[in-house]
Amino acid sequence: MMNRARSTFAALYLCLLAVVALPVAAQTTGHTKLNVKGRVQLEIPSDWTISDAEQRKRVKEFGEKLVGIPTQHTASLAAQSYPAPSRTMVRVSFIPMEPPITQADVRQEVQANKQQVLKDLADTWREEAPTMWAGLAKNGVKEVGRASVAVEPLGGQLALIIRYARTSTANPAETMRVTQYHVPLGAEKALITLSYIESDPQATAAHNRLKNSIVIR
Repeated sequence: MMNRARSTFAALYLCLLAVVALPVAAQTTGHTKLNVKGRVQLEIPSDWTISDAEQRKRVKEFGEKLVGIPTQHTASLAAQSYPAPSRTMVRVSFIPMEPPITQADVRQEVQANKQQVLKDLADTWREEAPTMWAGLAKNGVKEVGRASVAVEPLGGQLALIIRYARTSTANPAETMRVTQYHVPLGAEKALITLSYIESDPQATAAHNRLKNSIVIR
């Protein structure tokens, strides 16, 4: 499972970065349903900022410069709460997987030895995360507490999950909770990253509603 864990967590380093988006005036109330590449469906508040392709490209380049490691993907969707600085964020990326790992493969591994799967994920994180944190420390971002791993359903699929916390880029006194959902889908995986300020009830509620709206095909 270790090799599969490494494949699943490829392009790990840049997932912690805050989405960089230009302020956009609030438009309407309610929620908007989004379909990302026909694979991930979710709902976000209609007044959130959605980064355009050029902004997402700049975030990718900034992340590579920050940690000194090239990444193989640009987010297909990056959205965040308005107004800035954002309190809740979501990123959806699709990353090629070689060799392919299907949902059936994940279920089989978990059913055979879930504890080993979790151990492999934790080991991979411990090996690779220090490089990411070292890069982010240059911008004053610090890890808060310890990361945890899990295997849980998300949007109808089984996800390999990393949860961690970091200081907010806008206010170091605040903690941002980040969850990465790595969802193998054969030749590619969906990587869904949800982030929110833990001390903000509105941000927490928005995060929970967004998570519950996700459907993965």
